[in-house]
Amino acid sequence: MEKKCSVREPTWRSYFIDLYESLKILVKISLVFLLCFNFFKTDFTRLLNLKSNIGESISEVPNVTRTCIFCLIFTNEYGNNYIAVHGQSTWIKNCDRYLFVSNDIHAVLEPLLVKYRDRWGTMKISLFHVHQYYANNLDWLLIVYDNNYVVLENLRKMLKPYSPDEPINFGCKMRDNDNQTYMHGGIVLSHEALRRLVVEGFTNSSLCNPNDSVYASEEMGKCLKNLGVIDGDSRDAVGRQRFIPFPPEDYLTELSPEKEQWFVSRSFYEINATTKTLSPEAILFSDICPATMVTLHYYIYKLRIFGRKVHTQNVTNHLQNNTLLS
Repeated sequence: MEKKCSVREPTWRSYFIDLYESLKILVKISLVFLLCFNFFKTDFTRLLNLKSNIGESISEVPNVTRTCIFCLIFTNEYGNNYIAVHGQSTWIKNCDRYLFVSNDIHAVLEPLLVKYRDRWGTMKISLFHVHQYYANNLDWLLIVYDNNYVVLENLRKMLKPYSPDEPINFGCKMRDNDNQTYMHGGIVLSHEALRRLVVEGFTNSSLCNPNDSVYASEEMGKCLKNLGVIDGDSRDAVGRQRFIPFPPEDYLTELSPEKEQWFVSRSFYEINATTKTLSPEAILFSDICPATMVTLHYYIYKLRIFGRKVHTQNVTNHLQNNTLLS
């Protein structure tokens, strides 16, 4: 007689084993999905310590519109290695684009070469060059010297309410011997101000001085006024300077007429107990030595304070040019 095969009824133990195996499969699938998701979302430029094309420190600040700031930095044969290279490795990286101007070739800085000119002559040649080749790719032009240190994030915040199509300039506002206003230690020009300066001013000797001069800032101030470019107020909400014509350590000490008579007597704005205080929104410092420049950069961008959000540095699109202009 043929024996019939018996069918064993499932037990609770077998149900538990099946459920356990199903959960293992589900966990494996979830892990694979997460790994794939992280792979495509990971910013490998950070892992490899490479620079991103996005200025992260400004993009992390809400409601701040990023504008294109072109930095033009004047140096010389001595300053190339002494201080300009320190600027290039610190704050200048936060410019959208930048260009050095020097009277000597330098393999690292790759400057625009302008020889045998005083400051005003060098300034005019350099601005002609920037307007001709880069004007379409800038909103604002920051003009400084190699011994300046600039906090670009604070500059962007200050410029936010203004349009680059306005004929306006910013800086530390001073008066010359003729009571004419000018910006000392560094100047910010709007796109329209740069256009008027180069297209209308430098081609008209009645508007801008056609001769060379060592007083570039003063000549710039006269030229801009003749062109209808207005002076913007670069102070903070309580009237403190944001373009500082001194190193920070000097400005943090008492600023008295006996110590800095030239600044007190020439400043467009009154120097009092409030205005002589260093602004927490400072944008530019002057007469910075290499040691101070590197130290400032460490304190602002590198030093980590417990509980404070860390910001990542911006990146530079470097302009390479070794063209000799005379």
